[in-house]
Amino acid sequence: MVKSLMRNSGFTIDTDPTPMLGLQASQKTLRFGFSEGNRRVPHRDDIPEILCAVEEEVFPTLHYYTKEPALLVSELDTLLSIRSIYDRGLVGGVQINKVWPTPEQVSEIRSRFPKLKITLQMSSSVTGGMTGEQVADRLAKEYADVEYIILDQSGGKGIEFDMSESVSAYLTFRARGVKSNIVIAGGLDGSNVRRKITAIQSGVDSLDFSIDAEGGLRDRVGEGYGNDVLNPAYVQSYLEGASERFLPQKRG
Repeated sequence: MVKSLMRNSGFTIDTDPTPMLGLQASQKTLRFGFSEGNRRVPHRDDIPEILCAVEEEVFPTLHYYTKEPALLVSELDTLLSIRSIYDRGLVGGVQINKVWPTPEQVSEIRSRFPKLKITLQMSSSVTGGMTGEQVADRLAKEYADVEYIILDQSGGKGIEFDMSESVSAYLTFRARGVKSNIVIAGGLDGSNVRRKITAIQSGVDSLDFSIDAEGGLRDRVGEGYGNDVLNPAYVQSYLEGASERFLPQKRG
């Protein structure tokens, strides 16, 4: 499925931007194999097969959350050791969700897994009580080598982002020295992705940003977070809209 979706949209592993696929995992993945009631989290035993299926088509990342931040590095070590997925080159990056790792933890992750690209999710649970300037200054000072910073105040819940706030945060980050790639998320789907990209581009006077979608690409099947399933038609519409704005051959 991934192969056909990418081919139809025009994105490949060699395009700029590069399509990224994220798989969720957490402490529950390590301890129990799955996260009960959350359909977005694959079973631990299925992770290697999924990564093999998308190999060379997208940039594969693992999105990880722990309730015990002190254990972050050791838990990532366990996760990336599942059937040697890191050593086999099946994982390209890790996104750390809902917690702010210490600079020392980031350095240790770098040391243990030098090929990984690191994404920090700047959700409200991470930045609560801080101004945009304070967040930017901390990122620029302590996390200068992190590859991606994702702005997602909805924390993956698909709540549509406020355009002016996202543009303001982007400009603040750049003005205060944040060099990481900035990813904007929140409620994106095939119906609004063209309009949103155009508006962000106009606000920041650049296409030097990335976007992220999750909830808007899924169909609800019940109540509660994660009680939904991926809809390939939504994914296709989203990718087509994004490619029309990002890929030069389609913009022309």
